[in-house]
Amino acid sequence: MHILQSAKNLVALKSMLHRELPQSMSVYGGLLHIMNNNRCHLEMCVDSWPDFSTVICRRQKQVLSSHHKILPNLCTLFTKDVASMRTMLMDDRVISWKKEIIMSAIPSYCSGVIQEIASSNGMEVEKNVPLNLCIQNNPKYMEYGGSELASKISSLNVSHAELVCSHLAFGGNKLTLNHVRSCIQNLPSCCILDEGGNPVSWSLMDELYSVRMGFTLPEYRKLGYIKTITAVLVNKARSLGLPVYCHVHRMNKEMLHFLNSQDCTVYPEMYMLLFVTSRHQQGEPE
Repeated sequence: MHILQSAKNLVALKSMLHRELPQSMSVYGGLLHIMNNNRCHLEMCVDSWPDFSTVICRRQKQVLSSHHKILPNLCTLFTKDVASMRTMLMDDRVISWKKEIIMSAIPSYCSGVIQEIASSNGMEVEKNVPLNLCIQNNPKYMEYGGSELASKISSLNVSHAELVCSHLAFGGNKLTLNHVRSCIQNLPSCCILDEGGNPVSWSLMDELYSVRMGFTLPEYRKLGYIKTITAVLVNKARSLGLPVYCHVHRMNKEMLHFLNSQDCTVYPEMYMLLFVTSRHQQGEPE
């Protein structure tokens, strides 16, 4: 196992991962985060270098030791060889299976291996969420709602984390809440406020630069809010030279229809979102 740290190696890895898109999309996004400012403390591990079969993007281990309540255990991966991936995941220098883990945008064909390894370490995959990968390849900036919305557009703050978490179909535990807080603190977000200054529609970016967690309260739907918020985040990503992509639950037909209308290419059911928790404290990480 090798941890890539030098700028030269990270640039080389970026070129290699770019050739593997869209399959490498989440790891590629994580690498760009590292090369940008790495505010969420990620690092890249490969099975060998310069030729690799598996690359895992994970939270830095030294950060997990002291800040796991603020920056929860998270990883994603890309592999060209499941046997190589299995070997890496079974190496406790690579992944700590003693703490709850959010395994984001994992290739669907890898989820069975992960469940097996988690179980052998006394852990359990609490939720296994199938996702479609959606990539917006149109380089043009998106237009958003008229001037009447301009004064209502804002960014989320940490006090909104519980609201965001409460409306996640797969959220609801401390692990997810800590992750939402971390994303709001460190990454771009957008929301539309009501007259009282409360968010009624929102979305944010995660540390893999994926647009995530879009939601509009039922009484504010059909007003173009989510289109406006998406446009703000897309344009922000474009201005930073970032890819524009997201992962959407396969049953979220309305959002998938909207993304199709925005020149997004949809790759059905390529990924899974896995929440790995302790069998004894399922859903209640320390």
